[in-house]
Amino acid sequence: MQTSNVRKYLVLLILTMLGYLCEVCVMPYIKVFGITPNLLYVIIGIITVAYGKLRVFWVGLIYGILMQVMLPSVTYLNLALYPLTTLFCSFAFADKPLKTIEYEKAIRRERKEIPAWLRSVLCTMLNTFVYEVVQITYIYLGGSALTFAHFLRGFADVIVTGAFCLVLVIPLRRLIFGRRRNQPVMKTSPVVFSKS
Repeated sequence: MQTSNVRKYLVLLILTMLGYLCEVCVMPYIKVFGITPNLLYVIIGIITVAYGKLRVFWVGLIYGILMQVMLPSVTYLNLALYPLTTLFCSFAFADKPLKTIEYEKAIRRERKEIPAWLRSVLCTMLNTFVYEVVQITYIYLGGSALTFAHFLRGFADVIVTGAFCLVLVIPLRRLIFGRRRNQPVMKTSPVVFSKS
C-alpha cells in the first residue's frame, strides 16, 4: 500500500474519532442563535465526497452505535438513522468510480461535476434535513402537537450545520489529501537534441 493511501486511511480514523469526541465534549458549548451544529453530519458530508459510499456507511454506522449508547431514550432511532441517511445521501454526492467515469467518457456522456467542497456542504445539509424530518415525525407520532417553532428550529439546524461545514470543508480536505492535490501540475517541455 502506498504511503499516501496509508496517510489517507489514518486521517479517516482520526477524523472519525475526533468528530465523535468533539460532538460530545465540545459542541454542546457552541451555539449559533441557540442551535448547536451537528458535527457528526459535517464529518459525514466531508467523508462522503472524499472517501466514497462504503467507507462513509461504516462511519455512519459507528456514529449511530455511539449515539445510541449515549442517548438511549429513543429506542434504536440513532442506530438506524445515522447509517441510513448516510447511505441515502452518499448516492447523490459521492465521487463516481473510475469505471463509471471512463464509461461516460467512452459514450461521450460527460457531465459537469459540482465542486467537491460544494458537494460536501450539500451532502451535510441533506443529511441534516433528513434527520430533522425524522425527528419532527417522531415528535408528532409521540403525541406532541407540532408548532411553527419545531419547523423553524429544524430549518435553522440545516442552515447552521451547512454553514459550519462550509467553514471546515477546506481545511479538512487539505488534511485528507495533503497540499499536493491543490498544486498545479507543471508540464515540462520535451528535450530536443540537435545534430552536430
